[in-house]
Amino acid sequence: MTTGPRAGELTEPYERRIAEIWTAALGVPVTTAGHDFFAGGGDSFQAALATAQVRREWGLEITVQLLIDHPVVGDFADRVAQFVEER
Repeated sequence: MTTGPRAGELTEPYERRIAEIWTAALGVPVTTAGHDFFAGGGDSFQAALATAQVRREWGLEITVQLLIDHPVVGDFADRVAQFVEER
């Protein structure tokens, strides 16, 4: 599912890795920066799995609420990158 201006290819490293994490959590290929986690079939359990993986990989203290607030790969990746840089 693609929406908005960030609907294109996965060009940034964080976008690519988050797409891989979401693909594993959702069980469907996530191939664009505009993929919406919930519109693409994600539920709260899958969101918890994906968020936990992001926490483990980057050592961040984030919650599922970040994914709820930023359900599009490109936007979520931007937030994760920002949190990593702020550490």
